[in-house]
Amino acid sequence: MINELSRVTAYLETYAFNRTNGELIKRAHATGFFVKTINKILLVTNWHVVTGLDPSEPEKNLGGFVPEVVKVTVVSKNNTLTELTFPLYDQDMKPLWNEHPDRNLVDLIVLPISKALEEHFYFFDILSKTDSSEIKQTVGKDAFILGYPFSKENLSSAFGEQNHYYLPVWKRGSIATEPNLKIADKLILIDSMSRPGMSGSPVIICEDESVMVGKNDKGNDLIKRISEGDTSAILDFDANNIMDDKVKKFNVLGVYSGVVGSTALQELALGKCWHIDTLVDLIENHVSGVMPFHSPFTPHEYYESFLQDIKGVMIRKNAKGDETERLAMDFKY
Repeated sequence: MINELSRVTAYLETYAFNRTNGELIKRAHATGFFVKTINKILLVTNWHVVTGLDPSEPEKNLGGFVPEVVKVTVVSKNNTLTELTFPLYDQDMKPLWNEHPDRNLVDLIVLPISKALEEHFYFFDILSKTDSSEIKQTVGKDAFILGYPFSKENLSSAFGEQNHYYLPVWKRGSIATEPNLKIADKLILIDSMSRPGMSGSPVIICEDESVMVGKNDKGNDLIKRISEGDTSAILDFDANNIMDDKVKKFNVLGVYSGVVGSTALQELALGKCWHIDTLVDLIENHVSGVMPFHSPFTPHEYYESFLQDIKGVMIRKNAKGDETERLAMDFKY
């Protein structure tokens, strides 16, 4: 059985168009996950993933070209893997993502995705897959970074085609700084070796919770009655039908951005984790993304053709590359 939290992450790849022939060139792979609001699905990842820039020195490219599109691997409602290609800019090359009011000082963005796509694809909301009861955040507590340290090409080369590249690695770390005294009031550090593909990973904390489970149908029925508020059920309690067990409950601690912008963190095997409160602040008080740090970055014929082709729709293609369907899109938030 697959853990439900493994389903909330998404394998991402960023691309740009070759200005000589229009072919898409892969820049990097990364991690993202989904949060749902009343009328939108939000893809969460790092600012540096979509910009290709160092957030601490935004005039500095992290290496390679500036991404223009992001491919997101999701599972369709007929249980097949699908790569959805989303533009990162509109026709005037203005970013389609939203970011924190502090801009690149917070290495997070959300890319709005139309809820119309839910008719065809699974987008698992991370907050609905975690527990509502709060887990105490303490320094030294284990944390799991759910992401993709290897590209799908790396895994195929090492393990063959049947490698389930779309499921994340649960990389263990620990909370290295006091969560109640967040750095710049926004982030904490995680003690864990980092890999570039983990950028944008959700960071999860967990703990065991004692529960009663039924040994048989009578026990299951008793537990159901208790959960429904039937106080008389306690009179029928029988230890032969009930036993104690432990289950894990999970909370989201934040969003991982690794060691980007700091060689000192890399040397110490520490990574940045933007606290969940910072992500909530972004979602509630977002501003439109800006890209003032690269020049020139003007419209070109291949990107214009790409936008003209999709015309506000998402194009679905089969394995042969033939178009099978067009879905209406809406990038406004």
